[in-house]
Amino acid sequence: MASWGRHNFSLPRIHSGKNLLPKNPLNHFAHPELLYSLPAVLLLLAVLYLRSRKLADQKLKQLITQKLAHDLIPSFSRNRQIFKFCLFFLGIAFILLAWAGPQWGTTQRTITPKGIDLLIAVDLSKSMLARDVRPNRLERVKLTLSNLLPSVRGDRLGLIAFSGSSFLQCPLTLDHQAFAKSLEDLNVGLIPRMGTNLALPIQEASRSFSKDDNDKFLVLISDGEDLEGQGLQEAKQAAKQGIRIYTIGIGSEEGAFIPTDPLGQPAKNFLTDRQGKKVLTKLDEDALRDIAVLTGGQYLPIGPTGEGISYVFSELQAHGQKKLREHLSTELPINRYQVFLLLGLAFLISESLTSTSKKKLGTITIQCFLILFLFMAGCWKPENIRLAEDAIEQGNPMDAAELYAKQISELNVKDEDTGLLSLNAGLAYLKAGKVDLAEEYLNLSLKQTTNLPQIQAKALNALGNIYYKKANAFLDQQNVKQAREAWRKAREFYSSAFSINGHTLAEENLASLNNQIQERIESLVCKIEGIVWRDINGNGKVENHEPRLSSIVYWDRNNNGEHNKTNEPSIRSDTTGHFAFEWISGTFPTSLAIASVLSDQNKSEQDILLPLFPTPPPPLDAQHVKNHLITLDKPGLHRIVIPWRGAPVLNGNVWNDINGNAQKDSNESGSNAVTIFLDTNGNFQIDENETSFKPSNDGSFAEIVRPGQFSVRIIPDNQDSNITFPIEEHKSYLTWVDFEQQSPPLLFGIQQDGNSSGSSSQQNNKTSEPEQTNQADQPNQSDQQSTEEINALYERLLQESESKSEPLQLEPDFYAPTQTGRDY
Repeated sequence: MASWGRHNFSLPRIHSGKNLLPKNPLNHFAHPELLYSLPAVLLLLAVLYLRSRKLADQKLKQLITQKLAHDLIPSFSRNRQIFKFCLFFLGIAFILLAWAGPQWGTTQRTITPKGIDLLIAVDLSKSMLARDVRPNRLERVKLTLSNLLPSVRGDRLGLIAFSGSSFLQCPLTLDHQAFAKSLEDLNVGLIPRMGTNLALPIQEASRSFSKDDNDKFLVLISDGEDLEGQGLQEAKQAAKQGIRIYTIGIGSEEGAFIPTDPLGQPAKNFLTDRQGKKVLTKLDEDALRDIAVLTGGQYLPIGPTGEGISYVFSELQAHGQKKLREHLSTELPINRYQVFLLLGLAFLISESLTSTSKKKLGTITIQCFLILFLFMAGCWKPENIRLAEDAIEQGNPMDAAELYAKQISELNVKDEDTGLLSLNAGLAYLKAGKVDLAEEYLNLSLKQTTNLPQIQAKALNALGNIYYKKANAFLDQQNVKQAREAWRKAREFYSSAFSINGHTLAEENLASLNNQIQERIESLVCKIEGIVWRDINGNGKVENHEPRLSSIVYWDRNNNGEHNKTNEPSIRSDTTGHFAFEWISGTFPTSLAIASVLSDQNKSEQDILLPLFPTPPPPLDAQHVKNHLITLDKPGLHRIVIPWRGAPVLNGNVWNDINGNAQKDSNESGSNAVTIFLDTNGNFQIDENETSFKPSNDGSFAEIVRPGQFSVRIIPDNQDSNITFPIEEHKSYLTWVDFEQQSPPLLFGIQQDGNSSGSSSQQNNKTSEPEQTNQADQPNQSDQQSTEEINALYERLLQESESKSEPLQLEPDFYAPTQTGRDY
């Protein structure tokens, strides 16, 4: 396999301005001082050779005479010895010239900056335990910084912890894993001396920055309560030293108490002052803004998802790149050491293959050139590879990726070398931010390097990094479903990389991924669980004997109690009525309207079910309540119950009593030629404000009404028709209905011809009548009450029923429903 290693003989010199060829020949070398030693070394070699030959001749003369030497040693050739020494002499000379770094010609190069130096100071005072941001101020800062680490890859980061004192928690480093570990170790008890002194982190930053640094950036994250009041004074000194401070405020202007309970437990105990009063901590934006403005920086609030810190990071990177590009765009000399090095190696190899005995010169020459060709074939690097490596060194990953891709396209055989090139192309595209192209080449590398576990592990780890980035991007878009899928794939790639050869970086990435993504998801997501069931006893509690209802639960975006499938997302509960979904909101508190529709198997014409909603707010208008309104104070788990109950129903039948005998005979059918109404005021007449309805074509009716007692009457459409049943004088029913309690069958008979006589009607009253259930709800037919007596009885019963009615109370642990959200 070809070896494409780099030769690190010299670093190129950077020339500013117009680069002309130097007149002094020594300026053609990167290390001209080595040329002064070249004559001495060559002279020493010549002296050593001549001395060794002289000693060899003396020993030869002691053995044989000069005249017999040619006869006794016919293959001996002094000329070949001299030729062999000349090859060695030239080989050493050319290697020394290559070592001196010959350079001629120039090339225009733009060196992209490799990053900036950035110190981050984090407040560890007790006020950072306040929970006016979730989960609390300090944890929000740590979580935000951890999530933004991939966006500052290539930058040196340092960490300062401060409260009443300060120290450098992590020096400036490119090792972001070490920075993340130092960040994770931050807690309020890390510094024994409490309080907030904004001057201390500025002083620590002044000591940490090098005096040679032209750009010095400090990001100061605090709630701004400078208890010592020295921050502004120290900021003036920092401005004189060229330190630019960006301040990030965290907290709320309204303030919050400082809980002493561990994170994850309800805040019940709070920090108090000497008088026993709870300490209220507020965000002091003025102090932070003054420090930033004084040093030429900027103040920003952290924001609900850390956008303040993200903005500062992007601004600082853009500033650093602009400054460096202005100074490092120049002409560079071209290194030419390769030719001298190859010539030197060629002479040395030829010398080792040259014999002092007499051989055919053609044979020796062929051997030398064959070995030299094989050697050069292994060492010569393709131009695209060389340029790609140069682009990587100069911080141009996009150019490098395109050069690697070009080299891959030029290769005919898809061997292991191609797999390595695909890996390099994928890594370069990933560094350039071209995630899709990076994924394509990394997958190609996996297919081409099945026998190279080291390459496979690197490709798998890089694919894990890609899906880690995707997971964070989806979370920024509040798309939890896609974020979880990307999270799952990233874990699979990291696990595979670790299982192949124990890839250490993949193991660290896997642990970091599990913690960071889970924390981000938990900080954004509200998980809403609930159950739909039939609340038979009406106590708002789910009990074992009460049936569960399969249903469709939907977001009532229009707040009209009706499911619009085109723009109102929904989920289906399981057969036991349980459901769960996730909700994301950019701000808290927020609200969400939830409603449900029963599945077909839970619908019945005989057993009608109605949803029950919470008690409406003042002025207690039930028409305003059409769903369950959940109030979400913070991310986390929320529970809701959606009860349904059997509807209060007036049901019965109207039939056409042809013979007027007040009995439904087999030849008599149902009739809808009547209007049924609820006689609210007891005047036996249908009024404008009284509920009325028509029976169906077969005469049956099932009308949902509010719970209570009602007087039910009918009016025939034909005024000449007679009501033959019920047979009591006012032809009405007095009945009671409630949830889970329908009325008994209410039967009405009418005679359409209107020819029945009064005597016939009286006879029918004496001889027969249909059997009726629950007659206790009807007036005694034998008693002929006056209109006034019936009205009085109805009024009294109605008052009693209203005094007993109570609104349904739900459990306090279950919430009732937001207008916004994305992942349903």
